[in-house]
Amino acid sequence: MMKKRILTLLLAASLALPMMAVMPTSNAQTVAAKAYKYKSTTGVKFTLPKGYTRAALLKAYQGKPSKTFIKASMKGVKENTFSSNKKYAKKKDNKTKVRPDKLTSKQRTELAKFSLDMINQARAKLGLKPWKYSKGTEKLASDIAKEYTKHKRGIAQQSHYTAGIVRASKKNGLNLNDNYVEDMAGFKSNQYKMTMTQLKKSIYFGIKQMVFGYTASSDKYAKKQAYYREWGHAGDLFNTQGSSHDGDWNYYGFSVSRVGKVYSLHYISVPRFVVKSKQYNLSFKP
Repeated sequence: MMKKRILTLLLAASLALPMMAVMPTSNAQTVAAKAYKYKSTTGVKFTLPKGYTRAALLKAYQGKPSKTFIKASMKGVKENTFSSNKKYAKKKDNKTKVRPDKLTSKQRTELAKFSLDMINQARAKLGLKPWKYSKGTEKLASDIAKEYTKHKRGIAQQSHYTAGIVRASKKNGLNLNDNYVEDMAGFKSNQYKMTMTQLKKSIYFGIKQMVFGYTASSDKYAKKQAYYREWGHAGDLFNTQGSSHDGDWNYYGFSVSRVGKVYSLHYISVPRFVVKSKQYNLSFKP
């Protein structure tokens, strides 16, 4: 299983980083599957263009992206516009002010399900089973965010806070000794409060960067091929890492932490095989 990643994105200074560890496995296969219809729960569109396939993604994940795949990724950044347009998921989001690092349980769950909807829309295009939201993974995400906050760590350090992730994992009953659960993005803002719409757009942009390997700080450089170079996150999000668990699915949760003016977005997922493993799962309940 792979270590998770961080991407560096700055959307109004949005950030995202490389990734999580992969547990050693064998007999890797990347089997093509048919896309299926997925009913979005948010009304916000996230799609994959033609040419974005699991076989092509695996090569990109291994550091050998094809020209066709890079072009598909560039098209994906152009087509997925929610982070840069004036649309909103829900009208009340424009009036609902939140503190990203002080979310209520209800708000955190809403954002987890929003981000998961984007991930699952893309997974459906690849014929992959959807990830599942779980309260246990949301609690893990919350505990990981607390570790980052307590030790003043975040996306600005350009690395995962592995020690904190391991502590939070063990606290939640997972016998993990590295970062096997976190993909991270983030953004810089002078605001301590923002609308739910603003926060969702930052979360969306982080996912867009991860999926399409886009490393620039905004859509401004979307036409420049040099900014497309990191698909480690995509391998995580689509369970396509060259392991025997390729094509499987994860349990999912989400949280936000803040240090100074930098907000870190924690996209947390626990692979199904880890949950089923007596070696790795001591008492974790999804």
